[in-house]
Amino acid sequence: MRPNFARLGLSAALGIAATALTVHAAPQPYPTKPINIVTPLPAGSTVDVLARAFAQQLSQRLKTPVVVETKAGAGLMLAMQNVANAPADGYTLAFTPATPLSIQTHRHKNAGYTLESFVPLCQTFENIFYLAASPGSDIKDIRTLVDRLKKDPGRFSYGHSGIGSAPHLMTEEFLRDLNVRATEISYRGETALLPDLTSGQIDGGLVTTSVLLQHNYRPLVVFSTARTKEFPDVPTTAELGSKVHSSTYGGIFIRKDVPQDVLVTLEGACRDIVNSPSYQQMADQLQQTATYLDRPAFSRRVAADHASKGRLLDELKLKE
Repeated sequence: MRPNFARLGLSAALGIAATALTVHAAPQPYPTKPINIVTPLPAGSTVDVLARAFAQQLSQRLKTPVVVETKAGAGLMLAMQNVANAPADGYTLAFTPATPLSIQTHRHKNAGYTLESFVPLCQTFENIFYLAASPGSDIKDIRTLVDRLKKDPGRFSYGHSGIGSAPHLMTEEFLRDLNVRATEISYRGETALLPDLTSGQIDGGLVTTSVLLQHNYRPLVVFSTARTKEFPDVPTTAELGSKVHSSTYGGIFIRKDVPQDVLVTLEGACRDIVNSPSYQQMADQLQQTATYLDRPAFSRRVAADHASKGRLLDELKLKE
């Protein structure tokens, strides 16, 4: 019996076509298009500048354009809403303080997202805060302040950057740990409280390293587990027995359900970037601390912070 060459030829052609289609349909390695990094603070802010330094390195490492987009407003929630509503494909990331997750999800029932809407991918920075006394204050150190407040509760006024802000909450938690009470005064941001702190209208304030380096304020305690190189004589909250061991922090957040291989790629890039000399140098210039945490460690930190902030906001009756 003669072979049917026409039929064999057709079968071979169909096989080749099917193979070609299979090869064509195989997914290409991530990334295949530009990545968007969304920040919640205005262009030129510390977080924005740091995000752009991160984006530049991410672009080089992944060999794709990375665009930084500012979505400021709504108490930092606008940026997170943008990321929460983006496709779960790994092309939209948030470079942000943890505040819109750890605090705002408690304060706003209609935030448009929850803690569970995101994967905390990696920590990229910490912003160190101090409780500082005004230049003319007779409070010379934190022990003097604690002794005064034990004898005369409320006889120390401190300014912070807004009701329910991270500086406000960390200070209230710290004071509760020491079983003392001060008088808190709210301002619209850190910059707004500085004139009153300088003139002595308020006794103290929550300020960052960069502010202390520019003004003659007296740092009393640093919200950290380790003393800082800028002010090595200033004790930490941990030394005083407080469980408030850190200042504000942030990193890369991505919406849930992003494919695992994409998460692994981004996490590896994040680790290399944050630990790189150039990123460390940029963070140092901005008076930030570039401390890397991987996905499990960062996720645990955010979850614990979210829980503790929820309890404190309940006590302060600041939940919506």
